[in-house]
Amino acid sequence: MKNILLALLLISNIPSLLYAQSSKIQSFEEYMKTINDLPERAQFDSISKFESTMSDHAQYMESKKAVDKLLTIATTLKDTVLLGRTYFSYGLLARDKSNPTEAILHYEKALNFFFASKELRRQARVLDYIAFAYISLNNYVSAEPYLKKGMAIANKLNDKELLIQFNMELATLEDMRKNYAKALEYNSEAKRYVGSEKEKYLMVTFNRGIIYKNAGMYKESEATYKECLEIANRKNDEYLKGYIYINYPNTLIPLNRLEEAEKYAKLALDWSKDQPERYRYEQEIYGILTRIAEKRGDYKSAFQYQVKWIAANDTITNTEKRQQLIDSETKFKTQEKELEIVRLDEENALKNKQFWWLVAGSLVMLVLLGIALWQYKLIRQVNKELESTNKLIWSRNKQISEQSEQLKNLMKELHHRVKNNLAIISSLLRLQSTRLEDEGAVKAVREGQQRVEAMSLIHQKLYESDNITKVNMKEYIGDLVEGLLYAYGYRIEDFDLRVDIAEVELDVEIAVPLGLILNEIITNSFKHAFEQIDNPQLSIILNEREKLHLEIRDNGPGIDMDVWQRPAGSFGKRLIVMLSDQIGAILNVNNEDGTRFDLVMSI
Repeated sequence: MKNILLALLLISNIPSLLYAQSSKIQSFEEYMKTINDLPERAQFDSISKFESTMSDHAQYMESKKAVDKLLTIATTLKDTVLLGRTYFSYGLLARDKSNPTEAILHYEKALNFFFASKELRRQARVLDYIAFAYISLNNYVSAEPYLKKGMAIANKLNDKELLIQFNMELATLEDMRKNYAKALEYNSEAKRYVGSEKEKYLMVTFNRGIIYKNAGMYKESEATYKECLEIANRKNDEYLKGYIYINYPNTLIPLNRLEEAEKYAKLALDWSKDQPERYRYEQEIYGILTRIAEKRGDYKSAFQYQVKWIAANDTITNTEKRQQLIDSETKFKTQEKELEIVRLDEENALKNKQFWWLVAGSLVMLVLLGIALWQYKLIRQVNKELESTNKLIWSRNKQISEQSEQLKNLMKELHHRVKNNLAIISSLLRLQSTRLEDEGAVKAVREGQQRVEAMSLIHQKLYESDNITKVNMKEYIGDLVEGLLYAYGYRIEDFDLRVDIAEVELDVEIAVPLGLILNEIITNSFKHAFEQIDNPQLSIILNEREKLHLEIRDNGPGIDMDVWQRPAGSFGKRLIVMLSDQIGAILNVNNEDGTRFDLVMSI
């Protein structure tokens, strides 16, 4: 499904990318000096182009300044169309920063202004972007009404360009729903409106190739990609050629034409080096090269490509986190300045009040002039001392805050690195398991891999959250159970899974052993409890009252209590008992319509 999104983004962004590459990057303040003499409406259009250029260059701080200025101008002019365009720009900025939920809120505001001004074409465009944001969130139910409204406007205006666009978007939606026949119908309808217009013909054909691939019609997809590649070569369209290079291998791999798939993937890699979204493309390409190497049985190359995939993914994550830190810092400094302005205003008001009081007092009683002047000097001295004290306190607070933030960032980086190291260990174990022939060894290695992944998930939760020492057990257990469910071939809809986890946060020293215990018990249920069960059930309850209580129950045939109570036993049983003792938990095991494990411990 991701390939379709790439295609649509490509077609909509080619003009702006070309403009971005040809423009010089400058700060918003420098740019404003060049247009200060223009009327406000002319300034609005010029700033709007500047904002688009900054977004294409991922200069989001400058882009945000530009949109804020657009809002000031639009509000001053009280122009509903300009206000709609401004909130639409806010939505595009949120989209570019990978925040579709925030983008939808801004798009909705823009849509209201365009409804008020009866701007039908602008309404249709915003409806398209809202639907696309919902599609990126995999919320297809919410996306469809917006596309249908947009299609109604396109039919009302009899606008061929809009009809092409909304048929393409509906084709995308149906493709993601795996309604491939319907997707091809919408694509054919778009192609009918395109006619002989070569630019849009290429767009429609490219997306048709992706739909064929997703539908498993690889021969048809290959023929379509070849046609697109011939057109792109004739037009010397490097952007479209790059996207074909990225998508084409996904069709060639199922046809077992691995040499060709590798050739196009490496062409895509060369193309991506000069692109603004280089690391996102590299992540996709290294994933393709990993699949090719695994299919060949070249696990050494597969591992090397997987390491590069992880590096590209980390670069993307770090870039997004840096941007979030910059945004937070900017917001903090802005609030700080506003508070300082309020404080200064209050201070000035107080001083003015004191001054006029002294003037009035001097007119009433000249005798008290000396006393009033003395009081005035005393107040100024007190204010000066207070100001000096406030500056010292502020400086100390700032230093403490910076040290705290540095420590927090270091801890997050530590958890991130531990998670990456565990991910590499997991990849090594997975590759090793494919080279083993003994089933017992394969089983042991894969169980070890699952234990590593259970620990890795904890460190991932720590560096993704603001709390660097405690793990949200509700999120962690939910992700762990879902991962194990799919690992053992079960689907959620075919499984009676009951998870009731309280909002409990545990220190990592408790969360890691508890996660490993959960991993062992749940894995044992998936392996042994449900083979002869028509309606498999698994219940996990975690609550905290006077003590922490964890209950895991399945509806399998139960375990042999005589075997369980023996001093020795399997590695999994010994690991559960050892970890329970380590965290000071009391472990009870019994058969009640299946197997039930109870752990009770003090926190």
